[in-house]
Amino acid sequence: MKNMDRNPSELCEEFAEILDSTPSVVNGVCLVTRFRTNIHPVVLDRQAKSFMFIPQAFSFESIDREGKALCLGETVILQEEINPFMSRLRKHGIIVTALHNHWLFDKPRLMYMHFESIDDPISFAKKVRDAMEVLITRDVGDGFKSMNHNLRIGNLCDEFNDILGGTMHTSEDGICTVMKSRTNIQPIVRGRRGRSFLLIPQMFTFESMTRDGSALCSGETVILQSEINRFISKLRKHDIIVTAFHNHWLFDKPRLMFIHFEAIDEPTSFANKVQDALSVLTTREVRPK
Repeated sequence: MKNMDRNPSELCEEFAEILDSTPSVVNGVCLVTRFRTNIHPVVLDRQAKSFMFIPQAFSFESIDREGKALCLGETVILQEEINPFMSRLRKHGIIVTALHNHWLFDKPRLMYMHFESIDDPISFAKKVRDAMEVLITRDVGDGFKSMNHNLRIGNLCDEFNDILGGTMHTSEDGICTVMKSRTNIQPIVRGRRGRSFLLIPQMFTFESMTRDGSALCSGETVILQSEINRFISKLRKHDIIVTAFHNHWLFDKPRLMFIHFEAIDEPTSFANKVQDALSVLTTREVRPK
């Protein structure tokens, strides 16, 4: 991704180590990520094992003189885990900002929880690690049983990325992931400037491609309230399934919304349709009023 520093700071490395995650720096912000690999979902009857479906991600930024930062976190979560995890977060004074689905036609039912705090990053990481101890570690779901041909997709992933204008893309194990940030949106969260990828993401994937060229294609983008219905109309014109739109965070200015969508489609066809929909989103600089 643009502005990715492959040498995270010692603080970022320690933050990642506590959370057993992979560190990176995106948009100048420490971002650490991991997969919940014990969850094996099927979406639209296709194996879904990309980061889009089973993510855990955490970031910190805007550190003040007291060492406190804007700390953000999100995780995929099963329905039976929600209240124990939420209770543990609240025990530590972490603000739960959203709980919802991101997808439709998913098995098992995947939910997502988002949370934030102004805290010392290491303290935040330890609190989140403690909360994550309530999450189950046994295998859940039948996605690992689904047939996945894992066709070679390298050149196709490059084309998918070129259409969508990604600033980072990966092709591994039959999964193509394209990422970029809506850097024209410059939010403030709880009085602090936010540049984390968790605040301004655009991500698109395809996976579980079959020999007829169709794949499970998915996407999400941060979106302004005024843009939502025009964007939905474009997606629906192309028969892309809108699966959710909602907030992820609280105390954010401007109000950040997030929209998720999916289809079984040929990847470049999906990418062209999504790029057409993205054309309705503003490219002007958006700051809090």
